[in-house]
Amino acid sequence: MHERVDVVIVGAGVAGLAAAQRLTEAGATTAILEARGRIGGRIHTVRDDRTPIPIELGAEFVHGSAPELVEIARRQNLVVCDIHGERWSAERGKLKPIDDDEFWAQIERVMNRLDPQRTPDRSFQEFLDRKPGGASLARERQITSEYVEGFHAADPSRVSERALADGGAPEDEEDERQARVLDGYDRVPLALAASVSGVRLAHVVREIVWEPGAVEVRYARAGNGEAAIAARAAIITVPLGVLQQENGPSAIAFTPDVTDTRHAANQLAMGTVARIVLLFREPFWSAQAMKRKTGGRSLAELSFLHSSDDDVPTWWTAGPVRAATLVGWAGGPKATRLVTRGPAEVEARAIAAIGRLFGMRRRRVESLIEGCWYHDWHADAFSLGAYSYALVGGSTAAKRLARPVARTLFFAGEAADSEGRTGTVHGAIGTGYRAAASVMSVLRLTTQRRSRSR
Repeated sequence: MHERVDVVIVGAGVAGLAAAQRLTEAGATTAILEARGRIGGRIHTVRDDRTPIPIELGAEFVHGSAPELVEIARRQNLVVCDIHGERWSAERGKLKPIDDDEFWAQIERVMNRLDPQRTPDRSFQEFLDRKPGGASLARERQITSEYVEGFHAADPSRVSERALADGGAPEDEEDERQARVLDGYDRVPLALAASVSGVRLAHVVREIVWEPGAVEVRYARAGNGEAAIAARAAIITVPLGVLQQENGPSAIAFTPDVTDTRHAANQLAMGTVARIVLLFREPFWSAQAMKRKTGGRSLAELSFLHSSDDDVPTWWTAGPVRAATLVGWAGGPKATRLVTRGPAEVEARAIAAIGRLFGMRRRRVESLIEGCWYHDWHADAFSLGAYSYALVGGSTAAKRLARPVARTLFFAGEAADSEGRTGTVHGAIGTGYRAAASVMSVLRLTTQRRSRSR
């Protein structure tokens, strides 16, 4: 006889843990099957005694008001710190300050020309090729293209104009805010998991056999063969890349297949990101010698450094915390080209990029480095990319992905956020809460029917 619970949850990222927390509070029995040997999914925090701040290899920022996330932080007394500091650009070997308000205004001048009702839909690149705004907005179009690639991890030739028009850029100052969980982002999934039992690590789900009102989830454990667990419903929170897989080490078969869900998933894409964290002996960018390259301005308050570098175009500091780390970031096609070269080449090209942007010899940069951290999410079998974006024709795909199947299978995770918050931690948490509420409704209806049948 199979083990039986009320709800099986596939994935112990924040969406799965949020759902489990709500269901547990409601008295439902759950089992959470997680393929990795840790919880947190694409939140991946490591710590090193050489630096006072946690090192984030996955999600790092709190975007906008993020109410679901902020509430967890409040309950757990976590320190969430707004990011303050200066934006700079590196152009033709020169470092120049960027006015933060003007930076966002430049992006808005282009993004505001996108059509949320565009019929037929087209790619962002097709939109740009029409040169909206004419010659006067040429620079703004370049900045906005770099923003879409970097922030959305999207390929401009594939991402939907309609989707970007409907939430592709911050709408107000509140949306532009960014913050960090100074205690480490991993404190968020740990907080969600604290009141949850039944998290089972290194359990790789292979197949979900279902019919209305019943599921059997079949999984494998290293060295322990295969087993199954039965439930009234299942919440599937795996990343989009895993859900899209038909063959491979993390592929999940649905019997019978979930055709509409797969169709919605295939109208989304998993963006690629290359992210590297470098620890230096000292924050060299704030040294007096750097003023010779900044027109006498200090870089002590540097937050973000933007460029059009072919390899690693964006860097940021730990500011306002003073630490000797820099995070390098590439998204979209640049990241795709970079990650296929392997970790050693990513590190080498990141070092070379710092040399170009700060006007330093490569050997000098190398002599200052004390540590390097990198995780290849593209090659990670249990993520297969960074986070999702909508393809041409897929502006409603996230909403369709979120639809329950026969009141039995429920889908959650950042790709299934129906409120335009894909790619965010708080969006993923919100989908977990939403899926849990739907399941609780179904479980209550089932109880009422049983009561009446007696």
